[in-house]
Amino acid sequence: MTLFGYPIETVYFTVLVVVGIIILIDVLTALIFSVGMISFVLDLLPIPGSVLLYFLGFASATGYCGERYTSFSSLSILIVAIVVGIAFSSILYFGILLPLSKKSDSIAYETKDLEGKVAKVITPVPKDGFGEVIVEMNAGNISKAAKSDENEPIGRDETVLIIDATDSFVTVVPYEPFLK
Repeated sequence: MTLFGYPIETVYFTVLVVVGIIILIDVLTALIFSVGMISFVLDLLPIPGSVLLYFLGFASATGYCGERYTSFSSLSILIVAIVVGIAFSSILYFGILLPLSKKSDSIAYETKDLEGKVAKVITPVPKDGFGEVIVEMNAGNISKAAKSDENEPIGRDETVLIIDATDSFVTVVPYEPFLK
């Protein structure tokens, strides 16, 4: 069978090589610019560009191997190649890309995330001085220098509310829950 005047095996191989080069360029630009240029353009499509590239890669590799190493008809090889391309690109999308997109980029926190959090005093906060508090967050326990907003001493193991946070310290007030 021929397609565009070329043997179908050559078409599969050419698509495989071109897709491989595009993926390589995309990975290299992602390393340099922190976003793949090809993926950026292809992401304008309704499906993610990487999924489309991997579909074409898997389908053309399957088609090439089918034409080269089996005696099945070209139509049945094309159907199998499309099914294999859909299966592997679906596994890639639903098994890897979609779960990764739902994860947070980092377990780090921003300083302003501390405001409004309840903390426990681990080093007493003296009048006109600094103590230390520990805050439980998703990223783990965070220890920060603390000063009293009301300039009153706060003892060890007391619960406090963080009302302001900077990179170097937090400002706290004694915390009294509404319900006891």
